[in-house]
Order: sequence, then C-alpha cells, then structure tokens
Amino acid sequence: MTRMIQNLYLTVAIYLVVTYTLLSLLPLDRSLQLSAIISLTGSFIIFVLSLFGSLKHPSFMYRWLSFAFFAYFFGDLLNMMGRLFQWNDVNLNVLLDVPYTIHLTMMVIFFFQQLDLRLFQKQKLLILDSLTLFTVSMIAGYIAIFRFIPSYTRTILEQFSWTFYAFLTILLTLFFFLLYASGLKRNVSRLSFIYLVLGTFILGMTNFIFYTTLLNGEPQIAGQLLPLYPLSGLFLIAFMNTRTLPIIREQQVTLIRVETITRSLMAYILLSALILYITFFPVSRTFFLLSVGITFLLFLTRQLFSYRENLRLLQETTALQTNLEDIVHQKTALLQLREQELTSLFLSYPEIVLEIDDMYHIRSVNPAAADAGWNDYPLGPSHRWQLNQLIPLLKQKQLSFPSHLLHVPATEEHPEYFLNTTVIDVPDQQRYFVILADVTEDHQQEVWLEQMGYHDSLTRLPNRRYFEEQLYLMLPTLDYGSLLFIDLDGFKQINDTYGHDIGDLLLQETAMRLQSMAMTTDLVARLGGDEFLIFIQASASETRQFAEHVLEVLNHPFFIDPHMLHVTPSIGISLYPEDGKNSEQLLIRADEAMYHIKNTEKNNFLFATQIKR
Repeated sequence: MTRMIQNLYLTVAIYLVVTYTLLSLLPLDRSLQLSAIISLTGSFIIFVLSLFGSLKHPSFMYRWLSFAFFAYFFGDLLNMMGRLFQWNDVNLNVLLDVPYTIHLTMMVIFFFQQLDLRLFQKQKLLILDSLTLFTVSMIAGYIAIFRFIPSYTRTILEQFSWTFYAFLTILLTLFFFLLYASGLKRNVSRLSFIYLVLGTFILGMTNFIFYTTLLNGEPQIAGQLLPLYPLSGLFLIAFMNTRTLPIIREQQVTLIRVETITRSLMAYILLSALILYITFFPVSRTFFLLSVGITFLLFLTRQLFSYRENLRLLQETTALQTNLEDIVHQKTALLQLREQELTSLFLSYPEIVLEIDDMYHIRSVNPAAADAGWNDYPLGPSHRWQLNQLIPLLKQKQLSFPSHLLHVPATEEHPEYFLNTTVIDVPDQQRYFVILADVTEDHQQEVWLEQMGYHDSLTRLPNRRYFEEQLYLMLPTLDYGSLLFIDLDGFKQINDTYGHDIGDLLLQETAMRLQSMAMTTDLVARLGGDEFLIFIQASASETRQFAEHVLEVLNHPFFIDPHMLHVTPSIGISLYPEDGKNSEQLLIRADEAMYHIKNTEKNNFLFATQIKR
C-alpha cells in the first residue's frame, strides 16, 4: 500500500488510460458491462485496502471509511446480480440502492468530521459563505437533478430514495468547497489535503454528472462514469495514510490570508456561475428571479456583515494604534529618565566605570576611572593589558550582570592586584558598561582562609582534610601506591624536657625533611601532634627503599640552638589496593601497622600485610 501511495498519480493515470481505452474499443453494450465489472472489482480492492489500513491503524475514521467502502461494494454486487437475474421489481430496485445511500451518507459524515467547526463559531462570514455555497448548489442541483426525479420514478418510495440520494450528492459537491474554506489545509500536510480534496471532488462530481446524465436520458454516458468511483476511495485512503502534523505557524499565516481572499471572491464567482448555469439550463422566469434574488440577498447580507466587521476592525485598529502611541511616549519618557539616572550614577560611582562600544573601544570613563589614568591616550601598558583581558568577556554577550575576577600580575610599576569585573551589556544601544573594583585585600584574605582550611598552621604542610580529598581524587587513576604513617619516637620527652617551643621547631624541621624527600606527585601531610602521612605512587619494593630512606633521614640529629636532639620514626605502611581501596581503609591499616612496630621495636617500618591475624 505504501508503494502504491508513493506512486499514486502514476497508478491513477495508468488505471484511467487502460480502462477508458478498453471501454472505447468495445461495443456499447459490452462497454457498459465492462464498466460495471471494473467498478465492482475496483470497489472490492478499495474495501480490502481500507480494511487492511483499519487493522494497521485502528482509528474511528479508518473503520468508518472501511464500512462506507464495503457498502458501496455491496451495492455494486447487488446491482450486478440484479442485472444478471433481471430483477425488475421497483421496490426491490429501491432496496438495491440502499447500500449506495448508506455509502454516500457515511461519506458526507466523514467529510463533515474533517471540518474545523471552531472556525464557524469564530468567523461569522464563513457561515454566510457556506450558506451561499449551499443555496447555489441546491439551485443548480434542482435545475440539473431534482426537477427530473418525479418524471423518472414510478413510486413514492423510489422518488424519496432518489431525492435523498440526489441531496447527498449536492452535499458532497458542497464539501469540495468547504474543505478549503474552513481552514483544513492548516491542519494537515499539503499532500494529505490534496488527496482529500481530489477524493471529495471525484466522488461529488461523478455522482452529480452521473445523475444529471441519467435523468436527462443518457444512461450510456452515466454508465461510463462507474470506473471513476473507486478512484475517490483510493485518494481518501491515501489521505488517511499521509495525514501528518499541522504545518508551521509562518505558513499558516500565509494560508489564512489566501483563504480569506478566496472566500471574499467566492460570492462574486458563484453569482456569475449561477447566471451562466441558468442560461445553459433554461428555467421559468419565476424560478430565475427567485433563485437570483435569493443569491443576491445572501450576497448583500454578506457584504453588509463584511462592512460592519471591517468597520469594527478599523475601530479596534485605531484604538490599538492610539494605545501603542501612548505606550511609546511612556516608554520614551521612562528611557530618558533612566538615561539621566544612569548618567548620574556613572559620574558619581566610586569605582572605575568604563563605557565601551561594540568595537571594544573606550567611549567614556567616569571620574574615578579618569583619576586611575583610564582617560590617558594612548593607554598605558597595564591599562591596555586589562582592556585586552576584558574583550573576551564582552564577546560572550552576557545579558545579566556577570562578575569575573581579573588577575593583574605584578610589574615594576605596581604590585600584583585583583579586580572584580562586572560587565553590563546594553544590546539595544550597542555598548557595554564595565565596572572594575579593587578586591585585592578581599582576595588575599579568601586565599589565606582557604590555605588555613587545608594546611597545618605550624608546619605549613597540608592537613588531614586536604590529604584525604586529594587521595580520594588520585586513587581511581592509579594501579598501585603506598601510604606511610609516621610517628616520632621520643618526641614527648623532648617537649617535657625542653618545652613546647623547642618541640614546635623540631616538628617544623621534620616537615621540611619529609617534604625534601617527596616527589611532585607525592602527598605529604601532618595528621596532628607528632604524626605525619606520606602517600607515594610506588610498588611494594620501591616503598621499602623509600621507608629505609625516611629512617635514615630522620635518624640524623636535629640541631636546634643550643640543643642537639634525637628522635626516631616508627612507620606503618599500607598498600593500595591490597590493604584498601579508599583513604579511610588505607589510614586504618597503616595506623595499625605503625602502632604494632612502635610497641615492638621502634625506629623501623612494618607493612600491614605482615601483621599476623
């Protein structure tokens, strides 16, 4: 089915060429028989395709179409059997036409479901246009069909059946116009809309011409139209399979404008078409005057309503324009006031304020900036360097008030300092305001506080918090490593004997010795008291060599005037990942090994893996 729909126009063209070539080559009686057979076969194929589609896409509208196509196929089948068995009873013939009537009724309901009824509520002109279309269609239908039905039928039941069917035919012709005028094109894809309109047009016009030719005594021509009926079903199935989301808003605006113009011209076109139609189909003078009079009345009503609607829209537009002018005046006054306030703030602001254009040139500076040398020409090296650092910030087109910390390195002219840089973008005026505030002291204080939070105040080594955070980040990136937990033997005696000042100096010297042994990738920290931590990226054998070196270095005497002091280290070692996969586990195992060696022999090291459990 998908492939057939993709090549729909080619399929239809081949079908029409083959069908009507065959019909033209056969005698009239055989041609009518073949036409009926093609209609029956085509209606069956359309029913099967719709049934398949309803199973694949279970929707109410698809099932509705399937039932409608089945009704038409069933009607064709009954009529074929009637001709074969020569069913001539009038009431029986009326009964045979019931499936066709059901099919046409369901088609009318289906097309009605496609209309956007909300538009009829919002647009009164659309109702008048639809009423004009309906009136003209009924007048044309009466001339072409209705007036011939009483003379063609033989019973009241047959007359009622044919009249109702003719009425449905007029409604289908009417829907061909309404589907466009009601804005359906804005709710489906362009291709889907074309398929729907073609299906409606073929079904409506085929029925109209069929009845017109039949009632005018030309059943041979009417019979030749039967193969066209399946084409309407084919286009409607294609519509259901290509129905997509509505088109974009910009395209909808264009379509609304085109639809409005088309509907405005439709009244004139219909009136002219009606006069020409009556000319070709002569009617009584009374009917001519009545039909044209009704159409003119509807036309004048529409024009009056359109005039009132346009007058109302003009008044609303005028009021809206007046309101817009008032709003513009108010906005202008407000902008002028804000411009004055901004100028006052610009001149009185205590910090440096620079006005920079969209070419990143300084347009003006406030007095504070002038005192700082920003109005000098050319700018000094420091100011030029700062401006070059500001340009990338300006290119970001920030619309809020972002602050950035600008670091100005030390030079021979000035020491290092930090500027809090606030950029204010004024996009509608193609300029920027840049505020530079000296925050050197605040920044230094912040750095000092951060330093104190992560470092030991006595030894300047990182503290336990810093050590654990860094170790947390390092461990996932390593294959192996070692944590050394160092405790100083005999440190308490030195504190008790020589005082805490001497003890503090000893700890500082110990920290320097440990730092001197560490690589750049190693971590050295003071845990607290006389306990130190070292994490090295080394294997077990390399760690052993490093621990021996620590013993050697810390066993050298400490010369702290006027004393020569001796301490020894006890070192517990945990290995990553054997002894633990995080800092907490490694610290516990290293601490356990350190206390084990301290309680047994001191001045030595022990791996946690060597402790017997």
